[in-house]
Amino acid sequence: MPLVLLVGTPDADSALLASALRVEGFEVRLAVTADDARTEVAALPFDVVIVDLMLKGAGGLDLAREIRLARAPTRVLLTSSYVLSERQLERAECGASGFIPKPYDIGEVVAFVKAKAFGPPSTRSVSAAPLSQRIATTTPTAGRGRKATG
Repeated sequence: MPLVLLVGTPDADSALLASALRVEGFEVRLAVTADDARTEVAALPFDVVIVDLMLKGAGGLDLAREIRLARAPTRVLLTSSYVLSERQLERAECGASGFIPKPYDIGEVVAFVKAKAFGPPSTRSVSAAPLSQRIATTTPTAGRGRKATG
């Protein structure tokens, strides 16, 4: 059973996603803060970690980078209502396997997570340099109608 960690503020989208992933056979754990996520990742070998970019306690990009540096095979997916382009995802050098825009199209997101969980790890580069040295701007556009990328 693939193990998934959802990291971010609990809301209706994340609750629905967690339920949909469980129905599809995933074991899902939740973490509200970066510290909670670090504790979970240190304790369990997650197949996929889904990190909200607007995470409390640390930036989502920084947490994604930490997870990929600590556990290279883990697939890290970023999510936000702010859209990241494929180029911005590459430039962030956080090793993310993909991006999921909010609000979620649950069927599409579950299929995307399945593909990432059972596919090869990300080949995107991971930089240990602080985010402030490489920050990419994002456009505050709602995710509705946007496709997951990666």
